Amino acid sequence: MERNFPKSLTFVLACEGGYVNHPSDRGGETNMGITKAAYPNEDIRNMTVVRAGELYKRDYWDRVRGDQLLSGVDYVVFDSAVNHGVGNAGKFLQRALNRYGANLNVDGIIGPQTIRKIPAGNGMLACDILRERDIFYRKIVAQDRSQEIFLKGWLNRLARVSENVKEFV
Repeated sequence: MERNFPKSLTFVLACEGGYVNHPSDRGGETNMGITKAAYPNEDIRNMTVVRAGELYKRDYWDRVRGDQLLSGVDYVVFDSAVNHGVGNAGKFLQRALNRYGANLNVDGIIGPQTIRKIPAGNGMLACDILRERDIFYRKIVAQDRSQEIFLKGWLNRLARVSENVKEFV
């Protein structure tokens, strides 16, 4: 829902934090979740909240069709897109919907068919998306033990998102 973008952005920015350049972080130089790898022409170190919001709206919220998702689900999918990429966020949503018999092709594209399959008033859908994210994080660590340093933080983020989503429903 369009009215949920500002609140969703506030929660995402609180999770993303400020400027970091951790040697084990695959994203490299990052500020407010905006990476130099994804935005090579941006001044990452001096990124403003306004500029980060513009990028998040255009490249994440709009691409996951946040304005067309259920309240709460929009936030969880948006946070997923920021943390895992737009395609993975779409896959998490599609896998969660398939648990309810949607029978969607899990291609990561949140198109009209995916939107139509979202059941009205399904309070568990956000939880199922978070479950998909938990599985995804654990697979990252299983495949590359160097990423285990981030697992606790990732799981803490899921816990915060799980709490924050209650603000939307």
